[in-house]
Amino acid sequence: MKVMAYGSSRIHSISIQIYNTNETRSIAESNRIESAMKFSDSPVVELAVGGKVLSFEQDNGSMHVGTSVWPCSLVLVKFLDRCLSASSSPYSHLLPLPNQRAIELGSGCGPAGMGLSLLGFDIVLTDIAPVMPALKRNIKRNRKILGKAPKYAQLYWNNQAQIRAMGPPFDFVIAADVVYMEDSALQLVDAMEALLAPHGVALLGYQLRSPEAHAVFWEKLRRVFPFVEKVPHEHLHPDYAYEETDVYIIKKQA
Repeated sequence: MKVMAYGSSRIHSISIQIYNTNETRSIAESNRIESAMKFSDSPVVELAVGGKVLSFEQDNGSMHVGTSVWPCSLVLVKFLDRCLSASSSPYSHLLPLPNQRAIELGSGCGPAGMGLSLLGFDIVLTDIAPVMPALKRNIKRNRKILGKAPKYAQLYWNNQAQIRAMGPPFDFVIAADVVYMEDSALQLVDAMEALLAPHGVALLGYQLRSPEAHAVFWEKLRRVFPFVEKVPHEHLHPDYAYEETDVYIIKKQA
C-alpha cells in the first residue's frame, strides 16, 4: 500500500505543500496559507476556534498515525467555524440544533472533535485502544478552554457491539483524514452507515493517502450514500485550505 504523505517517508509526519496555479491563488497568498498550516514538525499544534485557542500535543515518533495532528481535521473545523461566524451561509444546516448528537470516528489527538465541541456540537470522540492515551491527554490539556469536556469512547469500526453501545443513530458523523488502508476504509463506510440517522449528515475531511484505499472507499461510499457533495474550495476557510484537502457532505437521502 502506497500512502501519499508529503515531505517524509513516515505515514504520520507530513509537510504541507501548496500547489499554486493561475486558477487558484497568487504566490503571496499561497505562501501565507503554507505558513499558517506548517505544523507537522511541532510538538504542539494550536487551533483557534470560536474566539478560543485549543492546543494539541502530538507524537510524530509514534508508530500510530492517530498520535499526530493531521491537516484535514483543522480544515474541517475551520470550515464550520467560518459557517458559524458568517451572517449568511449556504451551510447553515450543518450547524447543530439543541438535542442533536454527533460522533467522530478516528479522533486521534482530538482537534476535530474538540473544535466542534467549542462550536456547540454534543459530540463523542472515538478511536482505537492504542490512540486513547493521546486523546485523553489532549482532552485534559484543553479542559479549561472546553468548559464541559466532550465524551470519548473506544471504538473499532468493525466491532458491532461497540457500535451499538454508542447509542445510534446520530445526527452528525464526523471523520477527518481516516482513509489510508483498504480494509479499514470499507469498515469506515459500514460504521458511518450504522451510526448515522436517516436524515443525518456525515462530514468528511479528506485527502488522498492511498490510491487503493481511495478506490474501494469511494466505490462503496457512493453505493451506500446517495448524496455526496464536495464543498467548493472557495467556501473553506481561506487560512485553512489547499489543493489536496477537501470537505465532503454525505447523506443517506439525496
